[in-house]
Parts: sequence; C-alpha cells; structure tokens
Amino acid sequence: MTAAIDALERRSGLRVPAAVREWYAVRDASAWLRERRGNVLVDAHDLGRPLNGVDYLGRGRLATETDCQFCCRWVVRLPAARDGTQPLFPLPQPSPVEVDDPPVFLVDPEDADSHEDRYADRFTTYVLTSVWDAHLPAEAVSDFDRPLPPDALPTLRRRFPELPATYAWAGNQDCEAMYRFDGAARILLAVKGPIMVYAVVATDDPATRAEVLATLGLAQPS
Repeated sequence: MTAAIDALERRSGLRVPAAVREWYAVRDASAWLRERRGNVLVDAHDLGRPLNGVDYLGRGRLATETDCQFCCRWVVRLPAARDGTQPLFPLPQPSPVEVDDPPVFLVDPEDADSHEDRYADRFTTYVLTSVWDAHLPAEAVSDFDRPLPPDALPTLRRRFPELPATYAWAGNQDCEAMYRFDGAARILLAVKGPIMVYAVVATDDPATRAEVLATLGLAQPS
C-alpha cells in the first residue's frame, strides 16, 4: 500500500498527507467500508487514477469515494512536495497549506470543475464517521423530515458523548450538518435549518430509547 502511494507522489509531485496514508495502509479497510457503506470507495492501488474521465490528480485532488447514486464525490486537496519540487502539471489554484490531517470536500461527479463543499474538517473525521455510520444496526429507529426541537441538541450534548460533525451531505440528500452521539445510544441527526431531514436512534435499552425519542419529538415504534 505504501509503495502505491509513494509512486503516486513521484508521478504527481504532490504529497499525500499522513492521515490519508495511515488509512490506506490498513489492508482491506477500503474494501470493508465499501461493502458496509454501499458506496464506491477507491482503494490504495487506484488512488490518483482518473474517475469517470475526470483527472482529479491533475487538479491537485485525491478522490476517495463516490456516492452509490452518483450524487457526490469525496476529495482531498493535496499539497506540493515538501522539498519545494513543483507539481508535474499546473494546478488550477495555489497548493493548500500542508497539514497532516486535511479537510475533505464534496464535488459533483459529473462536473470536473464543480464547486467544493466542505464535508469534514479533518480526514480522520471523515474516516471515523464513515466507519461509525457503517456500524449503525439495521433495526435502529429512523425517521425523516421532522421538526428539530429547539432544546434537542443541547440536551443530547449533556447526556451523550458527541462525535465530530460532518456537513453538506446526509446519505441521499443535502443538509447543513450531521451530528452523531454515542454511548448508551447511537444517535445520528442530519439537520437542515429547523428540520431533521434524517434521524436514527439505536439502543438496546428501552428506557434510553424512549428518552431519546421524546427528546427528539419522535414517536415510539409500534
């Protein structure tokens, strides 16, 4: 895996950040997540190769994943090499500041020069939340397009450990942010304005389930 990334850096003159290297050094991690997540994930050997005719590497980007419905694609901006070597091709904008754990952006797969929306503040947040989402049980309680009670998020933050948020995309629709809480219950909320466009509550404890659903203003399953 490391050899494939080293070769990518040599042919591009760009550097793959440390957090990205670490994820792709885990053998079969992308294959596992692809199976669980249902999206098209790029494995280490295919990193940097054009996707659907778009050469992201030539634009200073590394594509990592495409939504299974071909609605969006996740990319990371790559910095120039540490030794000052210029990239092997002109980039459409200045090289980003070098960081080991860069942000992740969403682009339109059908538009090579599309606007980038920030999805995660760090690559490790993108990986952590992707794996966390993949572990949500199928029997979890879920609901869509419900009003978000004004005190719901503060209440959940007092009651449960909160994971880092992601932005702009909630599985099959846009959103402002996706909030995730762990602990006695696993809770996912995709929020857009005053609306929960998507809500998931998973716990084996009936009392905790009732508490969370009441906090969110959701009905108990029959």
